[in-house]
Amino acid sequence: GHKKHYYKYVCAPFYYDGAASRAIWRFKFRNATNLSKVFAEDMVKCFNEHYKDYDFDLCTFVPSSKESLKERGYNQAELLAKDFCELTNIECKELLLKTKETRIQHDLLSVERSGNLAGAIEVKYDIDLENKRILLIDDIKTTGATLNECAKMLLIGGAAEVFCLTVAVTNKNR
Repeated sequence: GHKKHYYKYVCAPFYYDGAASRAIWRFKFRNATNLSKVFAEDMVKCFNEHYKDYDFDLCTFVPSSKESLKERGYNQAELLAKDFCELTNIECKELLLKTKETRIQHDLLSVERSGNLAGAIEVKYDIDLENKRILLIDDIKTTGATLNECAKMLLIGGAAEVFCLTVAVTNKNR
C-alpha cells in the first residue's frame, strides 16, 4: 500500500553510505558539530538545483526530545538549518516540538515506525503558518516517517506546502 506523503518532495546531496554516513555519525554522536557548516554548503547546492523555482517563507527543523537534547547537547537538525539559512537568507524558526520520547527510529521495523511518532510532534502554538511554504530540514531520511509526521503537523497548523531537505537519504530509496 502506498503511504501518503504530506511533504511535496525531499532532496539530499548524499546517499547514506561510505564516507557520508561516517561523517554524519560523527556529527550526531561524536560532537563533530563543525561538520554542520560543511553539510550545509552541500545542502545549498542541492537546494539550488531542485528548489530554485520556489520561494520559501520559513525554514524549520525536525525537533529533538528534551532527553536526547540533554544527552547530546545539541539538535543536529537545528544546527544544519541555522547554517543553511545563514547561506540562503531564508528565515529559520523553531516551529515544531517533540512532546514525547519515542524509541530510536532506526531500530524499528517500518510498520512500527509510523505508529511510533503519532502524537509525538506538535506545532508551537504561537506561530502563524497560514499559507506559508516551509522547508523542513533533518540529517537523514530513512523511511521518511519522521519527515512525514512533521510535515503533517505543519499542514494541520495551516502551512500551504512542506518541502524537505536532508544531508543524506538511505539507499533503499533509489
